[in-house]
Amino acid sequence: MNDVYKASILKKVNRVRSTGCFCDRKYMPSTTPLTWNDTLYKSALVHAKEMTRYNFFAHYSIEGADIGERLEEYGYDWQVAGENLGEGQRSFEEVLRDWLNSRSHCKMLMNPKVNEMAVATQGRFWVQHFGKQMPANSKKVGRKYTH
Repeated sequence: MNDVYKASILKKVNRVRSTGCFCDRKYMPSTTPLTWNDTLYKSALVHAKEMTRYNFFAHYSIEGADIGERLEEYGYDWQVAGENLGEGQRSFEEVLRDWLNSRSHCKMLMNPKVNEMAVATQGRFWVQHFGKQMPANSKKVGRKYTH
């Protein structure tokens, strides 16, 4: 994915995050901007390719790995992780609109606990991965992720 496309996606997501929005009937106030993370992009792209190859649509891999497990495979030591999926949209603007019209996807997009993201598309699938990495010299004692 080229830098211009990444910047365009990030700008559109951060515009929503900076102004706040309603996720269904719940108002989500403005929150901090996200930065692009290439490791999140790799994990999102692999998941989009897998869904395309095996013709399925799920928050779990074909082998049953959830978002946290899939991020760990790429060395992303996450404190918070999340995922939005889309199917059939022809543009990022269309999938973003659909995510904003879905309460759970919208809440993930507006989650103030994440600070990084990436979006990948393959075939008819869109995958958006969110994360916040563990602070240095810390140890994970539990698992909690949102999708």
